[in-house]
Amino acid sequence: MQYQSFPGVKGDSQSLLKLKALRLPPLQGKRFLDVGCNEGFFCGYALFDGATRVVGIDNSATALGKAALRFPEAVFINQSWTSLPEGPFDVITLLSALHYAEDQADLIHRLMASLANDGLLVLEISMAPGTEDEWVRVRRAIDERYFPTCKKLGTELKDYAWKLIGHSVNQAGDPLQRYVVHVRKLKPYAWLLMQDPGSGKSTISRRMFGGKPGVPVVSGDHAYLRVFEGQLEVSDKLRTLINEEFSTASIDRVTRRVMAQGLAEEVVALWVDQAGFRDFVLDSYVPEAYRQQIKDSLQSLGYFPVELCWDNTPLTDSKLACEKANGYQTHLKDVVRARPADCVRITRRLRDDVTPRVRWHLDSPANGEWLVNEGTFKVAGWLVTEDHLEREFEIYVAGRQGHLQFKPQQRRLDVLRALFGSEDHAPPFWQSRPCGFSFELPAHWLEAGFELGMISGSRHVPLAFVAHARLSSRKTESLGMRLARSFMRYRGRRPD
Repeated sequence: MQYQSFPGVKGDSQSLLKLKALRLPPLQGKRFLDVGCNEGFFCGYALFDGATRVVGIDNSATALGKAALRFPEAVFINQSWTSLPEGPFDVITLLSALHYAEDQADLIHRLMASLANDGLLVLEISMAPGTEDEWVRVRRAIDERYFPTCKKLGTELKDYAWKLIGHSVNQAGDPLQRYVVHVRKLKPYAWLLMQDPGSGKSTISRRMFGGKPGVPVVSGDHAYLRVFEGQLEVSDKLRTLINEEFSTASIDRVTRRVMAQGLAEEVVALWVDQAGFRDFVLDSYVPEAYRQQIKDSLQSLGYFPVELCWDNTPLTDSKLACEKANGYQTHLKDVVRARPADCVRITRRLRDDVTPRVRWHLDSPANGEWLVNEGTFKVAGWLVTEDHLEREFEIYVAGRQGHLQFKPQQRRLDVLRALFGSEDHAPPFWQSRPCGFSFELPAHWLEAGFELGMISGSRHVPLAFVAHARLSSRKTESLGMRLARSFMRYRGRRPD
């Protein structure tokens, strides 16, 4: 069954809209992992945006086969998430899959362990209503799964820095709203008050942090004093610079000399050592030209530096995210034109006089779906009839390979909800009868094509003609070849 959507083939998921909602960071030069990658849509985007290492894992060999056809530059691994590829990764995505994990919290922690220190985990999840700290069992169209309340999600992510970005894109039949959550590793904060002498740094540090337990205030002035008095071990170069001119009236000059001599990293290490590698407030003048160097040094030591206001890579602008996603969509169309592939072509045949009384959909195969060389393929979908056609039916397939009939066996509550608002509002006939069908056919049925239809009583109602087609570059396929291919398809329209 086609899940992700690409140019020319629509799946169950609106992949492009989801990409826009994820607000992914710039991926140039990054290492990217998609857990449950399906057909590789987001791995393809990572390549498109400049990622240097792109890995996707999924349990479906068929989906990965299609992914590898579209994006051979990525690495696709057929495995579950019980083990993860060797990291670290700069960006990891887990999209609408967490509820399938037996231990959801454990999976989150293992994904976070695979992140680089500055990495980002992007979750697309649904949250259950309620104010309790609990997992809630929710009935879906196909099964029942556990989803966290917002409070439970906060509990599981309490050891990380996380933000609820906003709504994601729901699919038909979703019982809960989907959300996008960004998760990063927690770092100790360095609150940096580095303005000019006399600008109120000490007052601010006392007012904001003086009564906050566990957050020491590290004074640059006091650190220089302790070095001058021989209480702290530092390099001879730093000690000499401080001792030459230290006084309470000359600290700004001492600081400028220390920074100009390239000793910023040593001074930062001194501050961090005094803080005990935990959150701390820095009350120390630093010339403006060296403030970024101080922040960079703190970041290299694993700190999150904050200078007056949050100072971090901003969330990708919504407009930019949409523009890049649309650019990726254009890129995918170029991929289709540049890489010949076998695909499915579905031509609808339901007559106009029957159309108002027969509502149906083919979930698999999807029109334009790329084919992987396998022995069989799946035919699945649903059909609901009305008025005088509201009766038991069978699905038939007919072609050069023969004629087969299949009874619908699946109750599709999601279909009844989509068509009638809820299963209770559906006609009584369909409340008690299956409308979904699913079966497999040998792959060679697609070569000559076959007719798919419905048998109602003694009446055969054609629905569609399903056949193999070849996507090829318009630059390399001549007009004669395209006409010949069209003629062959025409010859195969009617079953023998």
